[in-house]
Amino acid sequence: MTQSDFDNAPFFSVIIPTRNRFALFKKAYESVLNQTFSNFEIVVINDGSDEDALAQYKAFEATTPPHVHFRYQIKRPNGHGQSYSMNTGALVGKGEYLCFLDDDDVWTDPEHLERAHKSITASTTKVDAYYTNQKAVFVDGNEKPGPIWLDDLSTRLAHKQADPVGSYSVCAAELLTAHGFAHLNCSIVRRALYLSMKGMDENIRWECDHDFYMRTLDKATTVLFNPAFIAKHLIPDTQKKDNMTTMVSMLEKRLYQVTVFEKCTLLLNNPAIKAYSQKRLAYTFQHITNELVLTKRTKEAAVYARKALACRFTIRWQFFCYWLQIKALFS
Repeated sequence: MTQSDFDNAPFFSVIIPTRNRFALFKKAYESVLNQTFSNFEIVVINDGSDEDALAQYKAFEATTPPHVHFRYQIKRPNGHGQSYSMNTGALVGKGEYLCFLDDDDVWTDPEHLERAHKSITASTTKVDAYYTNQKAVFVDGNEKPGPIWLDDLSTRLAHKQADPVGSYSVCAAELLTAHGFAHLNCSIVRRALYLSMKGMDENIRWECDHDFYMRTLDKATTVLFNPAFIAKHLIPDTQKKDNMTTMVSMLEKRLYQVTVFEKCTLLLNNPAIKAYSQKRLAYTFQHITNELVLTKRTKEAAVYARKALACRFTIRWQFFCYWLQIKALFS
C-alpha cells in the first residue's frame, strides 16, 4: 500500500467482526491482505472477547499497519451479535464501499477487490451493490455440493452481456431466481446506501444477512453480479456453540426466518421481493409444522399448518391441514 492510499479515503472498508476466535480471525485477516488491489482499509470489530482471547487480539493489533483499525465492544454473555458489529464497522469505516468477511471464513481470490473496483468504476451509473459467489466446506475439508447461494444464477444470464471482467448488471427479480442469496462474504454495498437503510437489523440473530440482502435489493438502483467464487465459507461444527448458527435451536432459527420474511412481505416495495418473501414465509411455516409433528406437538403443528396455507395455498397442503386438525382433536 502506498502513502497516497493512507492520505486519501479508501475505496473499500473491509469489516471483520470477531469474538474469541483469534486463530480463525488471523486467517481471515491475512486473506484480505493478499488482495492485489491496495486502496482499502480493514475494520476489525471485536465483540467482547474473553480476557485471554482479548489479550491475543490486542497484542496482534500492535503489529498491524496503519490501514487496519480495531474497535472493541464491551463484553456481553452472548455478544452484541453480527448485525450490531457490522453496523459499528460501517459507522467507523471511511470507504465508499463496504465489504464484509466472517472471522471463520477466508477470501480465496486475490483479485476479488480489483475486479470489483474495475466493474464499479466502469459503470455509467452509481453502483449500489456488487455480489459474487463462494464455496462451502465442512470442518473435515470436504466441499458441500451446490447450488447454495448464487451458484446457479450465471446460467440464467447467458443472454446478457458482461463487462470486461465478467460482471453483469442485474435486477432484483433476476437475483431472486437463484437458489439462495448473496452471503455477506460475497457482498459489497455502497456505504451511503447502507447507512441510509440503517444497516443490518440488530434484533435478528440468524438470517440477518438474508434480511439485509433483500432490503438492499429493495433500495438499490444499480446492482452488479460477478459469478466468480471468491471465498470459502466454513460450515459451523454443530458440536460447538461459538457462532450464531449453532447457538440457537432449530425452532428459534425458524422464528427468526418468520421475522425476516414477514418484514419483507409487509415493509418492502418491490413486487418481486414481496412475492418471494411470502413464498419463503409459507415454506418456513411448513418447516415449523413438520418439526412440530416430529416432536408430537400436533395441536401446535395444526396452527402453523394453517399459517402456511394462508401464505401459499395448495390442494395438497389443504388436505394435510385437515388431517392434522383431525389428529389434533384426538391427541
